[in-house]
This record gives sequence, structure tokens and C-alpha cells, in this order.
Amino acid sequence: MILCAGEALIDLLPAPGGGRRAVPGGSVFNTALGLGRLGHRAGFLWPLSTDAHGRLLHGLLAAAGVDLSPCPVTERPTATAEVTLTGAEARYRFTLTGTTATALTPENLPALPATTQALFIGGISLALDPSGAAIEKLVAQTVAARRPVMLDANLRPAVIGDRAAFRPRLDRLMAQASIIKLSSEDLAWLAPDQPPRATARVIAARGDALVLHTDGARGATLIRRRRVPLHQPAPSVPVVDTVGGGDSFDAGFLSGLQDSGALRDPVAADDATLKEALWRGVQLAAFSVGRAGADPPWRADLPWL
Repeated sequence: MILCAGEALIDLLPAPGGGRRAVPGGSVFNTALGLGRLGHRAGFLWPLSTDAHGRLLHGLLAAAGVDLSPCPVTERPTATAEVTLTGAEARYRFTLTGTTATALTPENLPALPATTQALFIGGISLALDPSGAAIEKLVAQTVAARRPVMLDANLRPAVIGDRAAFRPRLDRLMAQASIIKLSSEDLAWLAPDQPPRATARVIAARGDALVLHTDGARGATLIRRRRVPLHQPAPSVPVVDTVGGGDSFDAGFLSGLQDSGALRDPVAADDATLKEALWRGVQLAAFSVGRAGADPPWRADLPWL
């Protein structure tokens, strides 16, 4: 099972004719949903509310076959993110205080399921407390169990607030991850005065992790220490919005590793296997941005799989 630990929330998207429409979201939720719809054994760990939004999130994951047994149940309201679209690019304003976003603690963190093959983390859950501390504890358990960790930074400056306070946690988590995914925007936040690709190379040089640099319509590049980078161009597709595109990339990349048998030790995978996983991630991202909101495909939607 690929365990996805991190936020689930409701995106409030602009509605035709004005107003807002509620759409399930959260970067880690989207990745878990994407993996389940692709037919992979996936689990989800994040507090889900008993309110209507929480029941909606629960129902979608259950319909995709995602294991929800690790999820704590809470009566706190579901966190929300008001989405503003500039062209197709999404920006977010979050409502988090007193919601499910702060309900996970190191004390109520469930034990790492014995069936966990890999852990996926990322998103705003890393920048919040006490959830960020809980995720750190879970990563330590996963590494101790010799299971790989994939981290998608998916940085949201409005949530991070204090850069100096958050950066040490992010550095600790990246040091333990086997796969680190960073968008051009993430890399610009990490090193504002450096080109994104140069910053990705610096991070890759620190250890053996696979560093994924995603660059929107320009595709994605996998960078490793002392090895030739692998690049996958993005297909040209009509873009509705970019909500959930990066999350579908994550599901696609993990899917490629799982199907090839390389998930157990992704760092040791050969170039052909990694290139295939990179291609799958880019294809799923392209599919996702052609739909409104985060709506990852089912395997039946992808005849090439």
C-alpha cells in the first residue's frame, strides 16, 4: 500500500455566473484519489470531519478503493481553500484555524500500517502545527521501517508565514526522502536569486534522492547526483485550470514505479524505468489540467495504460 499522509480540504472555485462551488481537494488527498482511481492499493491518513464536506471527501476516496482505516475522525469543520484563477493559474486563500487542518497531532497519530510499501507526504500539512510535527514523526517511522518516502513540497507561502521557522523542517524531511518533487515555483521560493534548475541540482547533490523538477508546460526533469538528468516534455493540451495538475503528476510517477516493481527502492531504478514513470506523471498531469478542478482520471480513461 502507498500511504498518503496530508491534507484533505474543500476548494472553493469560481462558479460560472459568479459565486463559488465546492470541490474536493488538498494536494495529498488528490494524490491518494489519483492512485486509487488508477487501481493501486493506496491508503489515506488525515483527520476527516463528520460534516457534509468530510463525508464527501470520505465517499470519493472510498469509491476509488482507498483504505481509510488510518484516518482519525473529528467533529471539527473541514478546512477550505478559496481559489482565484488568473488565466488558468490558481492561487489559494486558506481557512485553517480550528478545522481539520490542525486536528492531527503527534499524540493521536496512528501507527504506520504494516502493509505500507511507501509513504507520500507534502502540501500545506508540512507547514502547519501540530500536523507538521505529526508528519515528521510518521516519516521517522517509515524510514526506520526501510520504506521509501516521496515528498512533494507544494509550497504555499501564504500558509508558511515564517520562512525561517519552516525551512529547517523542510530540510529535515528532504534529507530523509527518496523522491523529492519541486515545482519551479517551489524552487524559486527556496532560492529566489537562483534559476530553478540550478537549485534542483544543488538539492540533488546533497544525497542520493531522485529530485523531480516540474515546470508546467515545459515538462518535467529528473535530476540525480552524478548521473545524466532525464527530461520528459509535456504534451500540448488545452488547459482549463492547473488545480490538481501537480498532484496527478505525483500519482502518475508513483504509479509508474509501482507497476514496474521499482517502488521498493526507487533510487536504484534504471533509467528506462524512471523515464517511463516520468512520462506517466507528465501524461496524467496533462489529463488533469484539461478538467476543471482536481479530478484525476480512472485507469479506464487512459487507454495507453
